[in-house]
Amino acid sequence: MALRVQEGVVIPARHGRAVLVRKGQVLRIHQTEQQQVGDRVFLNAANPREHFHVGQTWAINVFLGTGNARAFQHFYSNPPHENVLLTVVDDTVRRHFGNMGGRCTPRLLELRDGGAKRRTCQENLVEALAPFHVPADGLGDCFNVFMNVDMDADGNFKVLPSTAKHGDRSPVNNFGARSLGLQVLG
Repeated sequence: MALRVQEGVVIPARHGRAVLVRKGQVLRIHQTEQQQVGDRVFLNAANPREHFHVGQTWAINVFLGTGNARAFQHFYSNPPHENVLLTVVDDTVRRHFGNMGGRCTPRLLELRDGGAKRRTCQENLVEALAPFHVPADGLGDCFNVFMNVDMDADGNFKVLPSTAKHGDRSPVNNFGARSLGLQVLG
């Protein structure tokens, strides 16, 4: 069965966009340039309090043998729901930062960079979800697609350049209830 593109969206660096993905539709994310990284949040459109939860996703995929800290087969929602929100149907990179759930915020950049002012992933996500009336504290965890991170034996991590190249993709198929899938590249 050939897939038919219903909508194509190019998201400029340091911006965001919310996309409504219905059950059975595929959300495909392509690298349009080298080494881009994006933060994505997933919410159930019928109940935005049900959202992607990195802890349950990581644990359940590891228990079932369907994922690890860098790549998951299924994205699960937060307790008490714990439903499959999305299922990966193809991933050419399989190296993402999937075990943290964080994103850059003004406070994180202040601590890391000493106060450098620039647009953050948090601002991108909030702006993109504003039309859906999702408040800033209702975003839930992020999946850091194409983000390349190494962890040492002590649990410290180091962010490395993304290994994703032009044309790489990380599509996700929505198997759960209607959900909002948000992609932010920057």
